[in-house]
This record gives sequence, structure tokens and C-alpha cells, in this order.
Amino acid sequence: MITNKVPISSRGISIPISLLQNAKPHITIAEFCTETATPSPSPPDKGVVTDFLINKCGMTEKDVSKVFKRHKGLLHKSSQNLEEGLELLSECGLTTPAQIRKAVLYNPNIFLYKSVGKFKSRLSVLRSIMKKEDICKIVMINSTILNYSEDKLRSAFSLLQRLGVEGEALSKLVARQPRLLTTTEESVIESFKVAEGLGLEKGSQIFGHALRNILGTGKEKIDRKLQCLRNLGFSEKQISELSSRKPWILGISEEKLKRNVDFLVKSVGFSLDDFVRYTPLFTCSLEKRMIPRFRVMEALKCMKVLETERISPNIIVRLPDKRFLEKYVNWNTESSPALRDIYYGGKAERVDNWQGDMQ
Repeated sequence: MITNKVPISSRGISIPISLLQNAKPHITIAEFCTETATPSPSPPDKGVVTDFLINKCGMTEKDVSKVFKRHKGLLHKSSQNLEEGLELLSECGLTTPAQIRKAVLYNPNIFLYKSVGKFKSRLSVLRSIMKKEDICKIVMINSTILNYSEDKLRSAFSLLQRLGVEGEALSKLVARQPRLLTTTEESVIESFKVAEGLGLEKGSQIFGHALRNILGTGKEKIDRKLQCLRNLGFSEKQISELSSRKPWILGISEEKLKRNVDFLVKSVGFSLDDFVRYTPLFTCSLEKRMIPRFRVMEALKCMKVLETERISPNIIVRLPDKRFLEKYVNWNTESSPALRDIYYGGKAERVDNWQGDMQ
């Protein structure tokens, strides 16, 4: 027969299980310990971290607020962690307050690394290939490069060397485009083929700029943008000149390419050659810059105060706002109020409305 009592002494006394289950111990486990655990060092308070970021990293109080908002883990790091992160930046060549501020503001995780030793060994891989000033640039704009293993970094450098980039040219190329060390081999090889197809010289500054846009866009989208330029009427010669001189154009969305070209050619009368000579025409904002200026210039033409009937693209895209206002809006006390209304009213004008007015 099963009993619900359990003997617990030599006297044969038994206690009901229900009482054992409800019993509350009078002695805690901690009372049996003969040694107490050593408490971990408490992290510095917010004021200490703030002083460190301001006095040693060249940051402003506004910068510090941004850092704390995005990286709350920084408040739980010891003073030793902070000093080790600062030392690592120094070994990367970042010594001035401006350089350190930029790196920390971009990536405060430099102070959150668990093992500085690992990152120093990865820094040694960079040093074996790159010049000190180029390492400084790459860490300043993307310190997460140190997150990648030594094998990954060595493999990436080896691939670039096999693709024909060596020595100082390799160092500068990686500094311009750190993503070459972190993306897949297939992406790097494909990007090189596209850049070379545009007639760009390996290792040149413009080659690096092109790779940035190609890596961020992909071959398929690049091909679509080249076709978009053809559909807009650009000749192969013009496209070749644009892509070889200003490859960043390949990073512009197809929608923006179409809107800017359609408006400036159909409504304003610019030629496609104007776009080749003044490439900012592809990128400037229609609503915030081009339409307001064109409205003013059209008004001046009607007032017959312009020396020429043709509006120069240089005025539209390069002249600073202050100079444009002085020269074309605020030049006459009688007409300035009306011209200011035209100018600031143009900033609120939608492209489709303006195109409709021009038709």
C-alpha cells in the first residue's frame, strides 16, 4: 500500500507530504555559502561617459545626445572599454578631434567591441596592404570594417589583386569603396566588368566612384538606366561620355532622370548636350531650385531686362541662392516684391502644374 507519509528520522516519526509541500524554509541557500561572489565593476554614470565623449572624442552635447539615443549600450561600458576604443582609433590613424568625432558619431559601437585584440589583428591585415592615411579614411567612414575576419579581409584583397589592382592604387580604391572588402566575390567581379565596360581605368578615382554606384545598384538596374537614357534621346556617344566622366549619374533613379530631362527639354528648351555639359541638371531639385528660378527668369524676359533670351543652365544649377536672389530678384526696389512672390511661389509649385502652364 502506498502511504502519503515519509519517515524523516530514526525515531520513526513521519510527516504528511502535504505539510512538506507547504512548508517554508527558514534557512536560505545563501546561508550555506562560505564565500561571497565578487561583484562586477559598475559601469560609469552618464556624466562620466558624456565627459569622455566631449573631452576626448571632440563631440558636442548635441552629438552626445544623438549617440545615447541610438546606442544605449554605451552607458554600460566601463572606463577601460572607452579608453581601449579610443586607443584603437588612434592606431588606425585617427588622432585629431574632428577625425575621432566623425568615426564615433558614425559608429559608436567602436566602444562596444568585446575584444579589442581581435580588431587589432584585423587592423594589421589592413596595414599590410593599405597606406596609413587610407586606413584612417576607411575607419573614419566605416569602422564596421573591423567586424570582418582576417580571412575575409585577406581573401577580398587577394581578389582585387587578381583583378589587376595593386599597390597604392589598391589602397586608394578600397579607401574610396570599403564595400569591396565586405561584399561577395561575385558582386565584385561583376562590378569590375561593368565599370570596365564603361571605359574606366582600373584604380583611377573615377573607377572607384563608379564601383560605389554599381555595387549599390547592380548590373541589371545599371543596364535599365542606360536604356532609359537611350529612350530619352541620348546618343551612344553622349551616354558613353556621361558614364565615363560622371558615373554617379548611374545611381540616379529612372524616375528622376525622366522628370528632369522631360521638364528641362520640353518645357524650358534645353538640349541634351546641355545635360552632358552641365550634369547637375540631372540631380537638382525641380520644385526647390529649378522651377522657382525659371519662373523668375521668364518674368525678367517679359520685362525685357535680360541681356539674352536664352537662360543659361549655369545660372539655374550653379549660382548660389544668395547670389541668385541678389542678381535677379532683389535688384530693383520696384519689381522686387513681385519677383519675390514669383520666386517663393515657385517653390510650392508642383512639376505637373508648371508643365501644364507651359503647354
